[in-house]
Amino acid sequence: MRTSGKALMLASFIGLALGAGIGAQTLAKPTAEITRFQVEAITLRDITFLFELTVKNPYPVGLSFSGMSLDFSVEGAKVFSTASKGGFSVGARGKKSNVFTVTLTYDAIIKLVKDYTSKDWLNTVINGKLVIPLPKIPGLPADISFSYKLEKKIPAIKPVVSVTGFTVRPPSAKEVANAVAKAGKKVDADKARSVIADVLAGKKPSAPVIDPAELDVPLTVTFTLEIRNDARAALSFDKLQYELFVNGESLVVGTSSDIRQDGQRIFVTVTNTFSSKRLSANVKALFSSRKGSFGLRGSATIKLPDEIRKEPIQLGFDETGSFSLR
Repeated sequence: MRTSGKALMLASFIGLALGAGIGAQTLAKPTAEITRFQVEAITLRDITFLFELTVKNPYPVGLSFSGMSLDFSVEGAKVFSTASKGGFSVGARGKKSNVFTVTLTYDAIIKLVKDYTSKDWLNTVINGKLVIPLPKIPGLPADISFSYKLEKKIPAIKPVVSVTGFTVRPPSAKEVANAVAKAGKKVDADKARSVIADVLAGKKPSAPVIDPAELDVPLTVTFTLEIRNDARAALSFDKLQYELFVNGESLVVGTSSDIRQDGQRIFVTVTNTFSSKRLSANVKALFSSRKGSFGLRGSATIKLPDEIRKEPIQLGFDETGSFSLR
């Protein structure tokens, strides 16, 4: 039977150790530690944990393993399991760390945790196991395993996001005249303004002398974002970065600090401008139908209790829904 050079090297290493009076049971073994564990990211829909696994290899040959198995339980209910996370190789007599993340969805938690909406913080327990195969050499076991138990509280979130009070102010005569001149269009500025006003009012222009999307007229939009948490975790922030989509198309991007909180509801008032060039068929359908779909992407900085995370963290938003005009 052929023996590889690595196996011979390890056998020699073990033989020398045994010859020196070191028993197989006391021979140096690999170590594996969770050197970092934290809440890495959070959105209204999920939460991501970061793990750093550090392995030290005392042998003169490299070790490889597929990774850890992890079981996640929230408030005593098992909500998620994963295997082969964070696997890597460690060189001979080396030490190496690997960082990996695992994301839990709030939908999965809500389905399994009793009385979810009455809770503010959820006790989360992660049971992990790592198995490192060892070389097939007399005196060594087939593998070595490590078990871990980690705990962290996470906020209970069951979000409802809505858009209310959506209005667009018609442009002034001067704004339209400037845009007509800039575009080099030979149309009457007052008639062009009437076209834009009719579109924003959901009416068919009586004299469609121009498509508003051919002009670069600034239009002022105002609306309120209501973010409600139907669970009990207290969410608060001072500023929201956002991008609003209407009927699948980006309308405005910006930041708002006009924020009011009422219990589990946060109201963010937005005033911004967009160009009439964005009055595509999809966006104009919002005004003619007086209703449409919205998408909200963005983030806000929140502070979790120190025992969960000492540094502030971004709360991400990626929400969709429908809304109506006044």
